[in-house]
Amino acid sequence: MENMRDVLFELMGENLTSGRFLRGKRIEAELSQDELARITGISRPNISALENDRMPMTNRYAEIFSVVLNVHPADILYPNGYVRKSKEVEAIEKRAKEFAKGS
Repeated sequence: MENMRDVLFELMGENLTSGRFLRGKRIEAELSQDELARITGISRPNISALENDRMPMTNRYAEIFSVVLNVHPADILYPNGYVRKSKEVEAIEKRAKEFAKGS
């Protein structure tokens, strides 16, 4: 069987999110959200919110899920292999570049 990340990336391309990756790995592990909740102590509604990208994936969540799903936390946080910058981070980056030009 192909690696789940490869299958998901093939299907989703750059739209592969932490939540979609988490869902794919959970399904690959044949775990329900309820089972994952019991194992991790993270509530099922929070797992659902994470899988549907309604709640941001944090380092803490990625570390917990990585142990259960046997992946590196970075695989969950950065399923495309790169950091997707938020609008807030892009604005900070822009200010930093402008500040550096003025120095």
